[in-house]
Amino acid sequence: MSLPGVLLRNWRLKSIALALALLLWVTMRLRDDSGTSRRALPVDVRVENLDPDWVAVGEPSPRSVSMMVHGSFGDLFRAAVARPVVVVPVDSVPGEDWVLPLEAGWVANLDQGRVVVDDFTPSTVRLRFERNEVVPVPVSFRTAGALPSTLAMARDPRVNPLFTQVRGPASVLDGLETVFLEPFDLSRISAPGPARFEVAMDTSELSRAAVSPAAAILTLEAAPKESRVLAQVAVELPDGGAGWAVEPEAVSVVLYGAGRTLARVDTSLVRARLGMEVGALELRMEQTGEARAPLVLEGLGRWIEGVLEPDTVVVRKTEEGAS
Repeated sequence: MSLPGVLLRNWRLKSIALALALLLWVTMRLRDDSGTSRRALPVDVRVENLDPDWVAVGEPSPRSVSMMVHGSFGDLFRAAVARPVVVVPVDSVPGEDWVLPLEAGWVANLDQGRVVVDDFTPSTVRLRFERNEVVPVPVSFRTAGALPSTLAMARDPRVNPLFTQVRGPASVLDGLETVFLEPFDLSRISAPGPARFEVAMDTSELSRAAVSPAAAILTLEAAPKESRVLAQVAVELPDGGAGWAVEPEAVSVVLYGAGRTLARVDTSLVRARLGMEVGALELRMEQTGEARAPLVLEGLGRWIEGVLEPDTVVVRKTEEGAS
C-alpha cells in the first residue's frame, strides 16, 4: 500500500490520537515546574486615584506596556491566561502632569510567588490630572406627559433646593448653567391640591462630576380645569399682507386652565395669526384666487390651553392689493 494510503486509512482514529497526544504533552508541560523560562507579557495600565481633590484626565500614557517575567513554563502559561494588569495607586497627586516609574508590586492578577517580574518596557507612565472644583449650580425641572383631562396646573412647580453643589473638573463645570431634574411625568398627579415628589438629578451628562444633593423636592399644585371664552379676537395679518382680507376677521377663543390662572390672563396679549408663510399664501392666491390658512394662537402664558373657533380663515386679495 502507498504512503498516502497508509496515512488516510482510519484517519479519524489517527486524528483523535494525535489530538490526545498533544493535549497530554501540553498538560505535562504545564505541570512541569522544573526549569525556568523568560518571556514578555503585554499588560494594560490603569489608575486608581484616591485623591479627592484631583481627577484623572484621559488614559495613562502609554495605555499598555510590555512586562518581562520569568518562571516555569506552566506558571508563565497560567500568568498569560490570567491577563495581569498594572494598577497605579495614587494617594496624593503632586501636580497636573506626573511621570512615575512602574513597580512590580502594582501588578494585579499575577501570582508573584511563582512568577517574577523583571522589568517593564517602557518603564515609566505619564498621568495627567485636573483639580476638582465645587460650584453651586441652579436646579431646573422638566415635565413630560400630561395632567388628567379634568385638571390644570394652578401655579408653576417649585424646586427645593434651588441649587445643587457640583463637584468635578473645571473643564466639565465651565459653562454648566443648570442641572436638570429627571423629567417628571404629570400623569402621576391624580387629584387637586399641592403634591410633593422627590425627583433625582439628571447626571447623564455629568459622568465626570458628582452632585450633592442628588435629588430635590418638586412641589406641584393642580386645580380643577375651568374655561374662559374670549369673543371677537381679531385675526392678525403678517408683514407683507397689507392688501389682503381675511374671512372671518375675528374668531372666538376658549381658554382652559385653573381658575386663578385664567383670571390672570392678559387678554390684550392673546393673538390669532396666520400659520402660513407669506410666499406660500401668495402662490396659492395666484393659483386659485384665495387661500385657506390655519390659525396659530399666541400670548396665552404657561399652563393655559386655547381652542380657536374657527381654527382656519380664508385669505383673499383686496382690489387695492390686486392692483
